[in-house]
Amino acid sequence: MKGTDFGRLLVKDIMSSAAVTASKGETISEVIAKMKKGHLREIPVLDGDKPVGLVSYSSFLSRRNVPLSTKAEQIMVPCPRLEEELSAAHAAEELMSSGVRGAPVVRADRMVGFVSRTDLVRMVGKIDELRERPVSMFMTTNPHAVTERETVQKAQMMMKGLDEKTLPVVDGFNRLVGAIGMPEIMEVLWSSKAGTKPPNEIRGEREPAEVSVGSVMSRPPVYVSPRDTAGKVSSMMIDRGLSTVFVKEGDSLVGVVSQADLLEQIISLKKREGVYVQLTGLDEEDPEIYDILYSLIEKSMKRIDKIQPPKVFTVHMSVYHHEGMRSKYSLRGRLTTDRSMYFANSTDWDLYKTMDSLLDMLEKNVKREHERHLDQRRVKPVL
Repeated sequence: MKGTDFGRLLVKDIMSSAAVTASKGETISEVIAKMKKGHLREIPVLDGDKPVGLVSYSSFLSRRNVPLSTKAEQIMVPCPRLEEELSAAHAAEELMSSGVRGAPVVRADRMVGFVSRTDLVRMVGKIDELRERPVSMFMTTNPHAVTERETVQKAQMMMKGLDEKTLPVVDGFNRLVGAIGMPEIMEVLWSSKAGTKPPNEIRGEREPAEVSVGSVMSRPPVYVSPRDTAGKVSSMMIDRGLSTVFVKEGDSLVGVVSQADLLEQIISLKKREGVYVQLTGLDEEDPEIYDILYSLIEKSMKRIDKIQPPKVFTVHMSVYHHEGMRSKYSLRGRLTTDRSMYFANSTDWDLYKTMDSLLDMLEKNVKREHERHLDQRRVKPVL
């Protein structure tokens, strides 16, 4: 399947016709049981046959002390409702921008199917423009990891800060030894067995968990090399039910590829005016803050566009609250252009300075790569 063919695909062409659902009134205990049984990462919540929200792993990451008798609608998150005739490319954007991993498909407001990141990732191996793309072009480099001796509680907090649902586990020499994901976190921290005071309450962050990562992690870890292709990663994710695959060079962990990374590659194929921008992690409702951030981004993207046309720009923002002090901001950015992918990190007490610094680093990286490319073209082979 060529990229142009993917551009003609509609939601109805890729959706799953049947999906496990929860109903308003069902308890968290019942929802968790469905997620575990079906190895699911999210479940749509219905009021009759109309979707009203989504319960996902993210619903639990930020919660604490939630009784198992709590109703699904009390912890569900909003989610987009996708029309059958919507393009698959637009559906990928909807999932990315809303921060969810799946969304119900509706006809006359009634749920008729479900589209997940997995449904979209399945297409990567069939798209000529993507399937042979090497992992080194789109993997997240210098990934955060936990060690076997660290606690499950720390892994949960790291997932929350990074907005990730799976972490690599390494030893003291940065050798990849395992993986820990939300299923393991749920089993330890978010089950009726996790805490008995008070009874029938999800433990969450109520008490520090002394359970070590090494005692619950999955092994051996699934990995690829930087030279493997997007098509291979896509197949591994589908065949093994994974949302994340690690990247090894020798014995060392050098990168991570998630379903979100592949979705970014899909989104980059869409013809558009301008660049697709996504900001995640900032818990702010003041529209003026976002206006200023988008203004900084727009100016930077225009400068970059003179060198390499930008396609997708994503930023995850972590906020660290220090008692008696201002909040500190940590930003992780990734820019996909029509030629390459660039990464940058920035930390500061001022959000706008942090974003400005991040953008400045990306611009310098793009210019450096452009100059290197020009130098290579100037060098003539010796005959």
